[in-house]
Amino acid sequence: MQPSYLYDTMPKTDTRRNFCVVDTDALRTNYTLLSDMSKGSRPISVVKADAYGHTSEICVPVLLSLGCDFFAVSCTEEATSVRKLCRREGKDADVLILGYTDPSDVQFLSQNNIIQTAVSLTHAENLSRAAIEKNCKLRVHVAVDTGMNRIGVCATDERLCSSAADEIEQITRLEGLIVEGIFTHFSKSDGLADDTLAEGSFTRNQAKCFAEICKILSLRGIRLFTHACNSAATLRFPEFHLDGVRLGIALYGVYPSEHFENIGLLPVMSLSTVIAHVHTAPAGSSVGYGGAFVANADTTIATLPIGYADGFLRKYSGAEVNVLTKNGKFKAKIVGRICMDQCMIDVTGLEVKVGDRVILFGDTPEGLRSLATLAETIEYECLCLISARVPRVKK
Repeated sequence: MQPSYLYDTMPKTDTRRNFCVVDTDALRTNYTLLSDMSKGSRPISVVKADAYGHTSEICVPVLLSLGCDFFAVSCTEEATSVRKLCRREGKDADVLILGYTDPSDVQFLSQNNIIQTAVSLTHAENLSRAAIEKNCKLRVHVAVDTGMNRIGVCATDERLCSSAADEIEQITRLEGLIVEGIFTHFSKSDGLADDTLAEGSFTRNQAKCFAEICKILSLRGIRLFTHACNSAATLRFPEFHLDGVRLGIALYGVYPSEHFENIGLLPVMSLSTVIAHVHTAPAGSSVGYGGAFVANADTTIATLPIGYADGFLRKYSGAEVNVLTKNGKFKAKIVGRICMDQCMIDVTGLEVKVGDRVILFGDTPEGLRSLATLAETIEYECLCLISARVPRVKK
């Protein structure tokens, strides 16, 4: 059965109550800044999760126009989407699937020139058998686990480097596979700078193990394309940039954590809605489900047609948003519990009307972080959870 994708049959209209603006100039600025920081290393633009919610449809062509020729995704479906966009734009680029793919997809991957990650020796052997059976060749990068404990050939301790190199060498000799690269992932590079940058830190030990494996392989005549840095490590560790750097969250103008100084990255996405209704809640009355907010005086309430089904999470209750009125931009607070499709803000004292635009995040770098803090999560999740029913508009 063919998969059915959410909202793909809904008619497109010219009016939008909720929408995300994807600022392509900001994306260009961020890519250029990060590429310049990592000169000598090939930028790998990570566009998994539909470009972290920004949509590959908008972001991939922009990145291609800037000379990006390497993309990383999470699965076959995402890789196929990026490959189609490359062909549409008349550009060639490498596309790497960073996670597990079932060996039954080998022929499709080969036909579409997609690079697959081998997550273990066993996975590589299964990919090899499938490639031989289908009489095709599969391009491969090998994942190395230096401490993330997620996927990869195990090298979580220096004592395991030699055995890890042995396994990787076995993978390079498997029939049907063209092993081109090797990579690891830093699990703590976004932490406190004092901890992360110190000699003997977890990140530096991960890098040390990875370097040792690469050295052993090189001495055996095996030279592979190497990459280890995510956004955090790209910003912090120029010595670990290697052959490639994976540009993820920073590409979209979001710092990996609060422990990074502002270097000029610009938010790429902003989320907006409009005021749908304005009324007065009398003193003593409650607002929303469960009466979580009670007005201590007559309160002007504006209702916004956006809620957690749009990815505007219930835990954002209490957040401040920016209301654009004829008199300027003013802050207003979300009151009561956010509903599935609506939420309410306190606009007492503001001259607002139905149709006034409200920016929920993205007009300042701090807005998204404050929402993430309220939801006890990270900005990555806030972006990726914006629903498919919220149109993305290219700026």
